[in-house]
Amino acid sequence: MSTNDPFRLSFETVVSASPMLGHKLENRSQIRNAQNLELLESWQESSTVPLRSAAQQDAFVVAPLDILVSRQDGRAQFHIIELNGTGIGGVSNMPEHVVSAVAASLRRVAKSCWEADTVLLLPVSGKECDASPRLNKLMHEKLIFAEAMQAGMADAGGSADIVTLTGLLSGIQTYRDGASTVVIGYIKELMDACTVSDDGGVYLAGRRVVGAVNDRFCLNLIGKFKGEIDLDQFTPINGTYLAGGDKGAAYSLLDEYLAHRSSDSFPDRVHHAHATTRSELISTVLQWMAMGRRPVIKPHGTGIGHGIEFFLDPHESTAAVISRIDESLLVTEEYYAADGGAFPYTVCEFIDATVIDQQDHRLDGHKYELRIVVYRDGLSLKACPTIAKVANQCFDAANAGRDNLINNITNSSVTKQTDGTEYMLPLCSEQTLEVLGITPAEMAELCRVATEYTLHAIDEIPRMERRMDSSCDADWSEIPESVQLRMTSLKAA
Repeated sequence: MSTNDPFRLSFETVVSASPMLGHKLENRSQIRNAQNLELLESWQESSTVPLRSAAQQDAFVVAPLDILVSRQDGRAQFHIIELNGTGIGGVSNMPEHVVSAVAASLRRVAKSCWEADTVLLLPVSGKECDASPRLNKLMHEKLIFAEAMQAGMADAGGSADIVTLTGLLSGIQTYRDGASTVVIGYIKELMDACTVSDDGGVYLAGRRVVGAVNDRFCLNLIGKFKGEIDLDQFTPINGTYLAGGDKGAAYSLLDEYLAHRSSDSFPDRVHHAHATTRSELISTVLQWMAMGRRPVIKPHGTGIGHGIEFFLDPHESTAAVISRIDESLLVTEEYYAADGGAFPYTVCEFIDATVIDQQDHRLDGHKYELRIVVYRDGLSLKACPTIAKVANQCFDAANAGRDNLINNITNSSVTKQTDGTEYMLPLCSEQTLEVLGITPAEMAELCRVATEYTLHAIDEIPRMERRMDSSCDADWSEIPESVQLRMTSLKAA
């Protein structure tokens, strides 16, 4: 399209006008413009990996990895804590050519799963709580995805439209005869609106849905209609969606990768367990605490830190532990319509990650994590370090808890009523690396492991359905017999 096209607006123009158009959107251009492209290119030269075959092109789009950083013998030790997926927020943090590659992948996959008069869903996070619905401040980023999906459907079969779920259900917008459609909507509302036919097809307002672009939504939709959805008719547009929405699945894949491709910059394994019921979750947390471990619980298919709880006090009473677990279950049930809680939960060990150690820095003393986006570019996987996500409160070991341990940008933005940019630093930046105490060589190694690990996850896509039905149990061989007996009694009770 010509650059003189009068009907094409700049990204920043849409953001600037957003308060008048609906709700305020967030401008991330200052982060994007601070990314050093030469630094990124040098890391990608040593970390890019080829796909196994051309057939894998349609199986994967993007995985935004979250990584904690600790220190061991004076050097950075990296801990991958989430794989995430196509629900990525912060697209506008990334350089233009990276966003173009992600959009091209979406366009290709949309074309590959197209059928006449069908629908592709673009679910976005937000509105999780009915009492205080949160509006997505990065909604404009989703329009990049929507246009890519629309173009892919048009490439395959002619015309395609973009509509919103709100407009569709209210009658303001409609499906057009002979056109395919991209439907944008909030995750929770789309979950409520989708139905499944007797033959396993997913439907929205009378039209068949052939796929969706949000790993967490796909995982929760398949879980809601367990065994009813025919995955030959419905495509999660990231074959790695299970690992993208379930931390335990991501950790299992990471353990498999590290067993064969160890790195001095990573631990040998991730100690974790799956809990599929409330009693199992309680008993696992208590047994880990009895062993001297500091467990963290993470629910399945949730976002922005909802339901995560840290159990760091070895003297915390059993009643208090159970109360906090029940609070987590209630939050995930309310926010994600997860009956009884967002099971299976993953239990993992607390990582005492480092803090920013710069006395003159505005975020001195705050914990942080790194966001490394792995994306497909043609027949290769590439890594793009995007931001350091910083906790919104200074860390206090005596009062460690969610407020100073959760590094989620959306959570910080909502809690502090400010733009998320206040709690992020551009990661393709020598200045940021210096602030974080990470060398360019260490970042290059992180990028290498990130792409190779993601490739392993892609390789395992044919076995994802089997993994969805499996669970990880605690290693009872490490637990003293007296503790085993106590936990067995608790389970029986």
